[in-house]
Amino acid sequence: MAICGLYVCTSGLLGANLGADEHDIILLGYAVIDVNTNQVLGLQEYVVKPSNCDLHSNFLSEDVKQETTLTEVAVRNSSLSLQNAISLFENYCRSLCVDPATLTIVTDGQCPLRQCLQPEASNKELELPPQYNRFCDLRKDVARHYRAGDSKFTSIQEILTFLDMPESGDTSFFGKEFKDMVNILQRMIHDGYKFDVIETVQLHLEPGICSKNEEVDSNCVVRARGLPWQSSDQDIARFFIGLNVAKGGVALCLSSVGRRNGEALVRFTNSEHRDMALKRHKHHIGPRYIEVYRATGED
Repeated sequence: MAICGLYVCTSGLLGANLGADEHDIILLGYAVIDVNTNQVLGLQEYVVKPSNCDLHSNFLSEDVKQETTLTEVAVRNSSLSLQNAISLFENYCRSLCVDPATLTIVTDGQCPLRQCLQPEASNKELELPPQYNRFCDLRKDVARHYRAGDSKFTSIQEILTFLDMPESGDTSFFGKEFKDMVNILQRMIHDGYKFDVIETVQLHLEPGICSKNEEVDSNCVVRARGLPWQSSDQDIARFFIGLNVAKGGVALCLSSVGRRNGEALVRFTNSEHRDMALKRHKHHIGPRYIEVYRATGED
């Protein structure tokens, strides 16, 4: 069995707001580790040229300049699209005699896959390989394995501090935290963790019925405004791709005369996904931006 630590960086906001500004991915880092031997089979970084920003401007955020060694010249000169980078890694895995479809991906929190890779791939009509539809959340895994109680880690640095591990100081990677993440993964394997608590990414809205008597948790609901009038429930769920919408969890709102008014109520499977949905505020469907607000179960 092999796991794959996945590091994702966009040209914009990082940390808790990774993906909240719709900026394109500019760096993917992969670390393939054999769980049985705790050996790193391979490390790869792919610099990706973004397609939604002016490459002749100062397009890298201060976050990126502080957290990576990437330069605008390096990104500008890259010949890789997101699809190219993903395909290259698939081929790299096969060169290691590892079937990429069998990898268990591990990310630093929810955002790399749910808020970045899945939405960008959907917007660019790219079909991600199946291993990107399931993953382990390193932050939750650390809290679970080391019995951290109510601790909720928000960064690699917090995990290093909790585990009393030094920063790697390795300057050979663009992502400064990439090697730190690898070291944490190897520490956990050494300490007996199996990486078998898998989160799934729902790709399609599943049908379901919400009865009038059913109590709906207000912490799981948002209201989306500014939707194209012809939007279906599947279109609206696709806007929130990466997040798990409850079965039958999209309700199109009607005006007083019974016509669609460009609003919808969306119910997620838990409050964590609702909170990430709120960060999609003013994200786009085509040229149109969509407003996302809190709603209540009564709505």
